Amino acid sequence: MLANAPAGPVIAVRDLDAARRFYCDALGLKLARDMAPEAMMCEAGNGSLILVYRRPNHEPSAATIAGFQVADVAGEVADLKSRGVKFEDIDQPGIKTENHIATMPDGTRSAWFTDPDGNIIALGET
Repeated sequence: MLANAPAGPVIAVRDLDAARRFYCDALGLKLARDMAPEAMMCEAGNGSLILVYRRPNHEPSAATIAGFQVADVAGEVADLKSRGVKFEDIDQPGIKTENHIATMPDGTRSAWFTDPDGNIIALGET
């Protein structure tokens, strides 16, 4: 059964070098395995892994493809913005961001940003 198996996102990108700079340098993830020129494995919190692979004809999804659970969304937004990460602003029924942060109906806060290929990634407050 998969209930006890670790899981992690698999992210397609057009440019693996730009993705490496973004995921490792801007986001601060550890390069766990370099499989260049086709892929890389990045390590995030608690040993979780993110596979980023090259797909030259990649078109990003309009939906969120990965998320990070953090203790302080506002602090993470400020830190990531200082590293050049571009955040999304949302204004739709039930979700409106202020200073790039949305307060969800349950009181938790979330923010969304994109990688260089337009993949949407979320921050969620724990």
